[in-house]
Parts: sequence; C-alpha cells; structure tokens
Amino acid sequence: MTPGARPRPPDGLARLMLVTDRRVARNRDLVATVGTAAAGGVGIVQVREHELEDAELSRLVTRLREVLPSRVAIVVNGRPELARKLGVGLHLPAAAPALPARASGGGLSLLGRSAHDEAEAERAAGEGVDYVLLGTIYETSSKPGRPGSGPDLVRAVARRIAPVPVFAIGGVTVARIPELRHAGAYGVAACGAFLRARDPRRVAQAMTLALTVART
Repeated sequence: MTPGARPRPPDGLARLMLVTDRRVARNRDLVATVGTAAAGGVGIVQVREHELEDAELSRLVTRLREVLPSRVAIVVNGRPELARKLGVGLHLPAAAPALPARASGGGLSLLGRSAHDEAEAERAAGEGVDYVLLGTIYETSSKPGRPGSGPDLVRAVARRIAPVPVFAIGGVTVARIPELRHAGAYGVAACGAFLRARDPRRVAQAMTLALTVART
C-alpha cells in the first residue's frame, strides 16, 4: 500500500460484529449462541479466545462455519498463520506487529485491528486494514475501572482515517447506536450484549435495525 493511501470498505462489509469470549458465555453453548445472534443480523464474528491452543481454536472455527450463514465473515484474533491456514480473516490487537505481506494480499479475506486512540487508528489505517475496531467507547463491565473514551473519539478517528470503516466497541447498546453512527462509526461490535442476552437473536435484530435507521 502506498503511503497516505486509504483502503475502501470491502464490498458488503457488515456493520454488526460479535466478539466471542467463552468466559462471558459461561455455561451456554458458545457456538449455538453465536449462531442465534447471526440469525438476527450479526455479520462478522471475531473469534477472540486467547486461552485456546491452535488445535482447539481450529475446531471452534470449524464448528462456527458449520452453523453460520455463508454471508457471515469470521476473523480470528491474533493468530496470523492460523487465519491463513483456515482461510478466514484476521483481527490484530493494537500492539501486534504489522503484517508485511498484507500489501500483496497475504491470503487473508479480511484484516482488522484494534485501536484505543487517534494515533493507533491512523497507524492501523496506514497498514491497509479493512476496518479499525475502536474502544473502549463507553464504560463496560468487561473492563472494570477503565473509563469510556466517549463518542467524541469516534468522531475524531472517523474523520482522521476516512474512508476506513470504524467499528465502535465497549458498552454498546441499541440506544447508543444512533449517537455512534452520527459520530461517524461505520458499525458496532459487542460481546456481552449478545453472549449474556436471554435472546441473542432479538438483540441482534434490534441493533441491526438501529444501524440501518441511523445515519452518519
């Protein structure tokens, strides 16, 4: 990617992302819960299971593929080689090294990176990522003691790295989606909002509707 160039959003990039965490799902079947949320409109599933070995993670991705519609993109957190082997996308933590092979494709269907401030977001955009996951926007129980950065950060980052899509994460609720979209968020991501919900499908449906109605 040439310096200063900006990638365009991939065709059909979904606006609603679910981030997995078996600890949050507790005794529920993680795959079934994710599948239910996908039926309600989740279009990207980020498999973030740091404690699993590659073999276990591969089995989890295989199970997810069996239940998820083909329209749902799967991205694996922090495992470049495994992502290439499985033929899925990759999500990089903010501090992870850049992928030198990305400029020539690198065998990845989708590449995203986390960011917590403007500098990290711009660095990610310069690497040619397909999206930036920005957080923590609102205070959330999954990261106790960490104050939310607020939608002003979304606004600043979205302007700075446009047209790279920005997904907001951290304390996202249906009621907050219009504010985030007006601030410039392309989409939103959540973990507990789906995995702790009595009906993940209804949560996904409500979020999908809010994302569709609200405009940047």
